Amino acid sequence: MKIAVVVHHKMERAHEVARSLVDRARRSGFEVAADERTAGALDIQDTNIGKGSGVDMVAAIGGDGTVLRAVQYALAIDAPVFGVNLGRIGFLADVEPDELDSMIGQLEAGTWIEVERMAIEASIEGVGSLVGINDVVVEKMMSQRLVSIDVAVDDEPFLTYHADGLVFSTPVGSTAYSLSAGGPLVHPEVDSITLTPVAHHSLFSSAIVLPADAVLRCTVAREWPVGVNVDGHELGSASEGEQILIRRAARGVRFVDYSRRSYPRLVTEKLKLQ
Repeated sequence: MKIAVVVHHKMERAHEVARSLVDRARRSGFEVAADERTAGALDIQDTNIGKGSGVDMVAAIGGDGTVLRAVQYALAIDAPVFGVNLGRIGFLADVEPDELDSMIGQLEAGTWIEVERMAIEASIEGVGSLVGINDVVVEKMMSQRLVSIDVAVDDEPFLTYHADGLVFSTPVGSTAYSLSAGGPLVHPEVDSITLTPVAHHSLFSSAIVLPADAVLRCTVAREWPVGVNVDGHELGSASEGEQILIRRAARGVRFVDYSRRSYPRLVTEKLKLQ
């Protein structure tokens, strides 16, 4: 087995944990690779973690943001991901640092369990497309201006939103920006797209949960441009009359389900509700 390691570069603790992971993986006879920046810090010679690299597993050491970076590598090579949690909440990072030995043991024995989670894609004509696991955010670029966005669902006009922005989240992403904007928590096995307005200036400001296979078309309705981000990665911008297409990605992301916690338990533990 070959493991690609993705590390939070600004967190010294992440480098310490990554060194432990690399040592443990090598003792099990696994190959280890990393991007050039990480490889230099961890004494890893193999920096090939893209297509054709033979990577079987991607390990993220940090918080949820690091897992989102790792997901981009995993999507490119169709490999599963596991995250080691060093962040504040860590919904996506399922393994605690003191559980690394057990995690590698599961890989050795071939007993790990994978779950596939829905991914989301945004595209702008003439710009390109991006795929993510959390959300697509269409938001204002000028701090003093609201944006106006016409939203159509499966080519049927729905609403014109006057807001700071719109968040289109997957069930996994329902615990992120969407939640802070007032959206609902959605169980990760309930494939869907949740549309949540951010600071919406209208009588109707509720989030709406749509079928996973719905195709959403956002048209910029006024002269103020919008920026489009997927999992925090900038896709581009759109001006008046230009459109952003948002839909379920062609394939999902595979995660290692190490803890095998139920969703109610995950929510109460991560959000410290008890």
